[in-house]
Amino acid sequence: MAETRTPQDDKKPIQATTPEAPISSTAVPSQGTKLEYRKQDEDDSKFSEVANFTDISSFTGSANLVDVTRLNSKGREKKRGMQDWGQVTIALHVNMKDRSHQALFNARKDGSILKFKLTLSDRTVITFDAHVKDFPIAAKIDQMLASSVNLEVSGDLEVSFPNS
Repeated sequence: MAETRTPQDDKKPIQATTPEAPISSTAVPSQGTKLEYRKQDEDDSKFSEVANFTDISSFTGSANLVDVTRLNSKGREKKRGMQDWGQVTIALHVNMKDRSHQALFNARKDGSILKFKLTLSDRTVITFDAHVKDFPIAAKIDQMLASSVNLEVSGDLEVSFPNS
């Protein structure tokens, strides 16, 4: 039943109700996230960390929806097509003397695919293959050399969730 207020009640403050059990955030901090790489033909256990990694935006793709509507359908019918994981963009402070930056740049130059391992701060591990689509270098007054490297994911992801 809804509460009815009178004009006299409008002068009284409304009491806020508090939930019996407050909900705590389960947000995970990003500090401690690590990105590693290796060449595809190297030993699975030999990943090297990408140096000066500061930011990541990942897996921007989506699966296509394929129209499977029949002439006697009452509305559009669709089925999911192949998954496309899209792109991963990583920001970093550039140091071309660093082996990881050389590897990214060379993969961009020669078109080779690298295997990446993204370890989130909660220990979730996402492994994927990707082309280095571009490696722009930005230089500005009173700033570090920087890049926003775009990786194009090839194939599926492997995900390992930590034990809860």
